[in-house]
Amino acid sequence: MRPLGAVVLGALAVSAPLAAGAGEAPLTFQSALDLAVLNNLDLAAARRGRAVREAEVKTAGQHPNPNLVFESTRDTPHQTLLLEVPLEPWKRSRRLDLAREELSLADVEDAAALLALRRRMRTAFYGLVAAEEGTSLATSMLEVASRVRDAAQARFEAGAGPRLEVMAADLGLARAKADLDLARSARASAQAVLDGLLNRPPAQPVSVAGDMAEGPPLPPVDEAVARAAAGNAELRAAEREVALEERRLGLLKAERIPTPTVSLGAVFNAPGEFDAGYHAGLSLAVPLFDRNQGQIAGSLARGEQARLRRDALRRAVEASAFAAHARAVAQRAQVAAYRETLLPTATTIESLAEESYRLGRATVLAVLEAQRSLRDTKKDYLDSLLSLQSALADLEDVLGGPIE
Repeated sequence: MRPLGAVVLGALAVSAPLAAGAGEAPLTFQSALDLAVLNNLDLAAARRGRAVREAEVKTAGQHPNPNLVFESTRDTPHQTLLLEVPLEPWKRSRRLDLAREELSLADVEDAAALLALRRRMRTAFYGLVAAEEGTSLATSMLEVASRVRDAAQARFEAGAGPRLEVMAADLGLARAKADLDLARSARASAQAVLDGLLNRPPAQPVSVAGDMAEGPPLPPVDEAVARAAAGNAELRAAEREVALEERRLGLLKAERIPTPTVSLGAVFNAPGEFDAGYHAGLSLAVPLFDRNQGQIAGSLARGEQARLRRDALRRAVEASAFAAHARAVAQRAQVAAYRETLLPTATTIESLAEESYRLGRATVLAVLEAQRSLRDTKKDYLDSLLSLQSALADLEDVLGGPIE
């Protein structure tokens, strides 16, 4: 008979593949992320923003349409034809500058959408790995509880133990069964989240494999802070907002210049009155009152506000990078402590408690307590693994890209 403590410790270190269809290779985090980049609908929708901004560039580059006016009256001259053509080349160039600057913001938005997907995939993928480990843990603890119950029953039938020990073992077995049902439900829920990100039907068989304790080596803290200052998505967007406001200011200043309108026309059919003929003209508004003073003042204020927000965000990003790096280091140390010390110790204690119970040197309550301690330690280890992945995701968010 196997000792109660012989719960596979490695199952919490390296994930076993999930149930999958025949011939399917297990998904790693990177392969799952590649599939999500190809199939995720949210990312596809976000990337359509570039097409929208490209259309806005085309709109900004359009010339204003000319006006063609034809009049026919009983008065003489009876017909008049007039063509008016507005000229605004300097305004068009400013509109194009602004639209192209907004187009450059699409790259920042695409990178932010991809980073958000990467975070969601990391959480979902390793959440499924953790859920599978939780199922394995619940299954192993059910086996332990079954052996404890069998041992208690055997001692009772041999007259070496009271009925109370059998009842306590039955209670532990019932709890282990309930924990297994809950773990299976959690696994189904975690798989549904991953299926949604991969744009797959729910409950479709999927196989994942990965070590939650592993991860890319962390860069030195100084390098992490420097990378965050250069690549953070929010900071890049703030810098683009400053540039956009400068372009808007240039457009507002260009709009102060009146748009000249050249007109060409002719009158026809004026018998006996005067000779009909062609004429040309030039018209423009006189900027006596409205010269965009308020709009320009507002743009200057918004530009200064955008620069201050950018500078404040840069300082916040540097602090966030330092904090995220420290948290990732701490979580990795905690995982190592569980793997190297806490889990082996809890496993050994549970095994010794079972052996002592078989020899009549310990009560079933001591075995159940050791069993509960082992279960809680392994659950805490799973929590620490998930916390490590969350810390890595936080660091990637601050850096604006993968840690590697």
